[in-house]
Amino acid sequence: MTSRPLALVIDDDTLMLEFVSTALEEGGFDVETAEDAQRLLADVQDRHPAIVFLDVRMPGETGIEVLRRLRVSDWGREVPVVIMTGERRLDRVVEAMSAGATTYMMKPFTPVQLVLRARELIQPRESGSFHY
Repeated sequence: MTSRPLALVIDDDTLMLEFVSTALEEGGFDVETAEDAQRLLADVQDRHPAIVFLDVRMPGETGIEVLRRLRVSDWGREVPVVIMTGERRLDRVVEAMSAGATTYMMKPFTPVQLVLRARELIQPRESGSFHY
């Protein structure tokens, strides 16, 4: 049996955390969630997460600030980071991409869109296919 890739999901909205984690778990991922990035990022760095989903707007440290911190850490330089946002502001998306986001997803999105995006980012296109 092959191990499931680990996805980190950071969002201050508990309903969004539940939605994203359920979709990813059903799509073949192990998932760690947090409403606060500080504890989660410290706890999982030695487990080599395959992907990070990060909300932009959070109280305290914003998702973009977390992203900048992640990109200078040893394990976070190369991990794909998907910024999730409900904001329709182009400047916020540009700021996230400039800070090192791999891509972004505009809320709302479907479970299928979420899982497909995650799989696309962690697997080379020429490798075997996933089915959802």
